[in-house]
Amino acid sequence: MSVIIKWAWVGAIAFGIALVGAGLFMVKEGRDAYDEVKDTLANERIVTSEDADIPLAPVTGPAEAKAQADAIREHALNISGGKTYAEMDRNDPNRATVLNSVTLRTALMQSYMAFKVSDLVSGVGAIVALLGASHVVLGAYLGLVMYRRGAAAEAGSQKASFLPST
Repeated sequence: MSVIIKWAWVGAIAFGIALVGAGLFMVKEGRDAYDEVKDTLANERIVTSEDADIPLAPVTGPAEAKAQADAIREHALNISGGKTYAEMDRNDPNRATVLNSVTLRTALMQSYMAFKVSDLVSGVGAIVALLGASHVVLGAYLGLVMYRRGAAAEAGSQKASFLPST
């Protein structure tokens, strides 16, 4: 039996361990990013407006951030008469207020996106870790098969040495 076939299971286990490590790292980094965005939002002490989808709640997560961003958009459209910042006349006295609302909404939507990306990274990391674990199990199984084949071949050669030659 060639050396590669005999020891391929070791490579499968090593690759699996590397995948498990990479996956766990991704899960950790995703959770760390989620916590950092959550803490940053909490430090701003933003509370959703009364007419938001989630009324009067501290903005510390993705649902609250999106709810407040949507409420800000509605408020800005009410102030501008249904026009976006780009559609407003340059001399409109409400233009600066609408610009501030666009800025706040953008920041809230970026935090919403950061929450989603961190969840995605954590999910992909979990999948990578599970794939790595499956490689470790497969490699261990292949190693056991190779060990048993080697033991069976060795036992067969010992029996053959005791047989009379013809």
